[in-house]
Amino acid sequence: MNKTVSNINKPQNDERSGKLKLYSIGSVIILIAIVIIVNVLFDKILGKALTFDFSDALSNTISQESIDYINGLPQDTKIRIVGLFDKPADVSGTEYQYICPLLDDYVKNSKGKITVEYINPNNQPTIISQLDPNNSFNLSSQSGNFVVKYNDKIKIINPYDCYSFDETYLSQGYFYVTGNNVEYAFTNSMYILTNGYSCKAYLITGLEEDGSNYLAKILESMAIEPVGLPVSENFAVPEDCDIIIMNGPQNDISEKMYVELSAFVKRGGKLFVAVDFNVINVTEKYERLNKLLNEMNLALDPYLIAENDSGYQLGGYQLDHVVKACDGFSDYAEITLLHSTNARSVRAADVPGNTFKTAPVLKTSENASTTALDQYGNAIESSMVTGKQFYVAMYSAGEGADPAKAFVFGTMNFTSDQYISSYGMNDTNVDFFKSCIRELTSTKQFNTLNVPTRNVDNFALDADKSTTAASTVVLVVFMMLIPILLVALAVVVYTKRKNL
Repeated sequence: MNKTVSNINKPQNDERSGKLKLYSIGSVIILIAIVIIVNVLFDKILGKALTFDFSDALSNTISQESIDYINGLPQDTKIRIVGLFDKPADVSGTEYQYICPLLDDYVKNSKGKITVEYINPNNQPTIISQLDPNNSFNLSSQSGNFVVKYNDKIKIINPYDCYSFDETYLSQGYFYVTGNNVEYAFTNSMYILTNGYSCKAYLITGLEEDGSNYLAKILESMAIEPVGLPVSENFAVPEDCDIIIMNGPQNDISEKMYVELSAFVKRGGKLFVAVDFNVINVTEKYERLNKLLNEMNLALDPYLIAENDSGYQLGGYQLDHVVKACDGFSDYAEITLLHSTNARSVRAADVPGNTFKTAPVLKTSENASTTALDQYGNAIESSMVTGKQFYVAMYSAGEGADPAKAFVFGTMNFTSDQYISSYGMNDTNVDFFKSCIRELTSTKQFNTLNVPTRNVDNFALDADKSTTAASTVVLVVFMMLIPILLVALAVVVYTKRKNL
């Protein structure tokens, strides 16, 4: 009797329990195998498709503007991008860090229209003749750069041209990155190659100007070909010139230049002039330049503007302030209050009998003042005019079907390398400048792109683009670790409940 009772109370081996254990173990093994196989397949087949941009500014993803441009290209378009170097195994912390991942995104979104390769000419010298059969660009000296090729046309992009640098540090030999212009550079280069330039701008050089590197990039983004026009005894305006730009000349033009530029204006030429007030040109009155501007009923005064209205001042500084876009120009940028620094006053010359019509473009408050400065930069009190409104920019247009036109700015905050490198090529002032150039040129009827530039806090950057490796982490977490934890939890629950 006791033996029978003992046998009855003894736990019986549950056949289903054994099978469940086998199923559990087998399921885990199969799951692990599936994860490994799927990971390999994803890496080989879908690696680029499973690429995620985790950067704050989406620096590794092309914008909708670029996608729309690429989608609008004919399906048989073939744009070849070649890096003339061996692609680094790890681009983090190099000048290619923002470039290579973004180029992958171009390929991903191009549907076969764009290809990207990395070919070191030292290992494969034939790449030079493939890209440039006539050796027009001396590609053998372009190691480390990118070549963008469409049909028989190419453009060269230096990695350092893809970034904005602080001009103060750059003048001391240091590269302090302030902006990421990678997409800006590549998309606009492709756009120019596939559409061509709409017109040509000549930038006068040799008057001790600070430089126009960023201005040239902005013009190219507008499908305008920028070309330097150096000062010389034989100075002449080329016949294919659509617009002359004088960006920050510190010295006056010569008599020869005046004669040539005057003839250019008389045949309907377009002119853009920007001059500020600084320690270098403090005593420069620009007599011959003003003689030219007077022919268009404009005048550039030798007076420095000070803003006395605290509501217009920036940081409490009289020489650093906002100016307001005047009627007729308020739609040139999204914001009508723009940034002006160390500005000269610009006005209508009121030359009797002059047929040019002028209009104010940018104005101060009604409580501003102007003064002349001596050679030491001190204000000449006898020249001071206070409590008035002054103009920082003026516009002039002649008569006829295709008249001569001009914009004259008394500040460099719209065109200087110093300003653009600090505030970026999508700054409101830059947008306003672009609208002025469109008014002066045929680009007013020419569709161009508005590709954004991105901010960069510093150049010691972490790899913030997740490629297949990071996707694998996500895959393992969701397809292996979590299921294993769930199975383990199920086993624990089953173990505790099976004897109930």
